Amino acid sequence: MKMDFHCHTTASDGALSPQQLIDLAHKYEVKCLAITDHDTTAGYESALKYAAQNNIQLISGVEISCEWRGTTIHIVGLDVDVTHTMLQEGLAGIRVTRWKRAHEMIAKLNARNGFNVEGLTSKIENMVGEGVVGRGHFAQLLIEERLVKDAGQAFDRYLKKGRVGYVTQEWPPLATVVEWITQAGGVAVIAHPKVYKMTSRKLNALIEDFKHAGGQAIEVVNQPRHSADITGMADRANAHGLYASIGSDFHRPEHNWRGLGWLAPLPDKVKPVWTLFKEPPLMALNTV
Repeated sequence: MKMDFHCHTTASDGALSPQQLIDLAHKYEVKCLAITDHDTTAGYESALKYAAQNNIQLISGVEISCEWRGTTIHIVGLDVDVTHTMLQEGLAGIRVTRWKRAHEMIAKLNARNGFNVEGLTSKIENMVGEGVVGRGHFAQLLIEERLVKDAGQAFDRYLKKGRVGYVTQEWPPLATVVEWITQAGGVAVIAHPKVYKMTSRKLNALIEDFKHAGGQAIEVVNQPRHSADITGMADRANAHGLYASIGSDFHRPEHNWRGLGWLAPLPDKVKPVWTLFKEPPLMALNTV
C-alpha cells in the first residue's frame, strides 16, 4: 500500500489543484495521502470528498514554518482537527505575515536597476490566487519571465539570503507551532530533517526541544530508494523515541526526482506514524 504524508497543491505553492493531486495519487496507486500545504488546510478540505470518491484515504495535514535557535524549521501536522480555533488562528496570522514579506520583496525587486518585470505585484497576486504566497511563487514567475532557467537559479540570483529579493520572515517559535498541532489533536512531525544540513549534535538538540514541546515523529523516508540516510534517520528516530513518517514533499510534476508516492518503504525497525492516526490505514505495508 503506497502512502505519502507530505505533498502540496495550489492551496500553497504546488502546481496541481487538490483535485488534480488526487487524480495523480489515483494514477500512481497512492492509497493513503496527506495534503500538507504551507500554513493552510484549505487543500485538504477541498479534496476530501473527491478523495473518497477515488477510494483514497485522505489524512488532514499542514506544513508550518517555525523558528528554532535562529533556523527556519518546517513542522508537518498530521491528522489534525481542521476546525480547531487555535490552529486556524495561528495559520491565519502566518499568512498575513507572508503577504507582508511578499510585498517587501516586490518593492526590493522593482527598485533594482535592470529588473524589468512589468506588473510584478499583479502577476504574483494572480499566480497565488487564494493560495499561500511563498518564495516558490517568485521563483516560478522568474522562470516564466525567462530571467532564470530554474528554481535553483532563481534563488541563487534573486531570492536567497544576501540577494536583492530576500526579506527576512519572522516565524512563530517551534514550541508554539507544535502546540497548535497537538492542541488540534494532531501528530507533529519534523519535516525533511536532512534539508537543514545540521550537525548531528544540533539535530539531536532540535529533536529534544521538539519532543519537550510535544512533538512525536520525524520524516525518515523522503526518497524513492533505500539509502544510508534512511537507515541513519531510522536509528535516530528509535534512539529518541520518535515515530517515523514518510513523505515526498511533492510540489510539481516536472520535478521528476520527487514523484508523488515515489518512496522507499519504512524500515521495519521503526514505529510508523500512521499507528497514531485516529483511523489508521487498513494496510500498514508501503510498497513501491
